[in-house]
Amino acid sequence: MSIIIIGIVFKILFGTLEFNNFFEYSSSKGRYYKITVNEKQIPASYRLRHKIPIIPFLINFNSYYTGSSDIEGYNDNFFTFNESEKYIIGIESFNCHYYDIMTECKNNNQKMKKNNDTRYTSLIITTATRPYERVYEGKFIEDITPYVMKKGKYHTEITAKYRFFNEAKIYFYFNH
Repeated sequence: MSIIIIGIVFKILFGTLEFNNFFEYSSSKGRYYKITVNEKQIPASYRLRHKIPIIPFLINFNSYYTGSSDIEGYNDNFFTFNESEKYIIGIESFNCHYYDIMTECKNNNQKMKKNNDTRYTSLIITTATRPYERVYEGKFIEDITPYVMKKGKYHTEITAKYRFFNEAKIYFYFNH
């Protein structure tokens, strides 16, 4: 009983302690995120966090990996949509394989297997031109048309979760 009370007091005083691994999370665990806006694929970057609870809700050990989902033959970071009336986001998650071995995903020209274990939980859209303004923050939605009204560049962040302890922040830009 006293251990539970000590745990509760510890949580109240310090919150959850987060320790980070000095080494990067295995690149073979990285995924390829196929992001589309109006059915046109956009390159994306992501930061994967693998969390291992040492003492659940009190101490976590985190490993990180930063990757990208590039498009073969495309080198620009911004896509431009000319006077589009609607903006619909599509997203799919894939693992890459070399024969039967899971490998790091680099671009859309690899052997991939679609994942069905990914939940997209939140979305943040920010203007990437001055004045910087957060135009949407909330639950993941596909139709972002009401939030992309002004001309300019937009930065988008999607949070994806899969398995018990993996979370990815996926980032991409586009012009309106």
